[in-house]
Amino acid sequence: MTTSENLSRGAEPAHAATALSAASGLQAAAEAAFREGNLAVAGRTIAQAADQYQELGRSRRLADARVLQGDIARAAGDLAVAERHFRAALRTFFLLEDRYASARLLSTLADLHFVAGDYAEAADLSRQAVERMPGDTSALTRLGYAEWYAGSPADGEAVFDQALRWDPNTVLALAGRGQIRADLGRLEQALEDLDQALASQLSRDAEIDARSARALALVGLGRVTEAEDELATALRMDPERARTRLRAGRMAAVLGDKERMRAELERGLTADPLLPAVEQKAARRILHHFGLNDPSPDQLSC
Repeated sequence: MTTSENLSRGAEPAHAATALSAASGLQAAAEAAFREGNLAVAGRTIAQAADQYQELGRSRRLADARVLQGDIARAAGDLAVAERHFRAALRTFFLLEDRYASARLLSTLADLHFVAGDYAEAADLSRQAVERMPGDTSALTRLGYAEWYAGSPADGEAVFDQALRWDPNTVLALAGRGQIRADLGRLEQALEDLDQALASQLSRDAEIDARSARALALVGLGRVTEAEDELATALRMDPERARTRLRAGRMAAVLGDKERMRAELERGLTADPLLPAVEQKAARRILHHFGLNDPSPDQLSC
């Protein structure tokens, strides 16, 4: 074999290695731009990398690039484009039988649908994630909230139980289970969960919800002053949060303050963003029980 033939045989792999290195460099540059918040540059750069990975037949690298494209689109607020990229990556992870990457991406997709208020789809995607990673407490916790908000508090509580069996210190699962127990009238159990959750670090919204649920549990136990103090703390943190207003209305119902109950429930029902349907129905049931009309559809669409 001549020297020129040897060079020809080695040229193609060398070219592929160079092209792969170039694509990897583009991906690294896109990741850096994304970290700096330069979404436009990040988006253009990772698109170039994705094209090169596709030409090279590097399916795993292409899937990773699609995930970054999805993250960039989500950060830009374009959830439809984000979902398209995530699902393209997910198909590859399924084919590669990568259970961890598949579970992670299913959870990411569940988050997209949860934020959009599509709790049933969020629950389905979270369930698929849990099937692939049964001990993933984050996925279990996400599933618990999705089940609850989709209309099944009992299923949500059961999933939170499962998460807490894996890790008793899963704070968001404690906060979610405590809220469900407060809503269902299991007040002592609710306080136990909520006190433990509030002793740990919660996000601002999670803390507000835990405090308003704790206030509801306290008033049900006749500890009215403590309940009002806890509710006041939740309202100071965010006076417009719909869930807090709903629970304030429920507290007023327990205390027999019909006017305050009506004002708080109506404010909760007309808040933006809207409460999940399961909580809207609970508010309407209370209003109807007292012979009151709930806000009109025009009010709810404002």
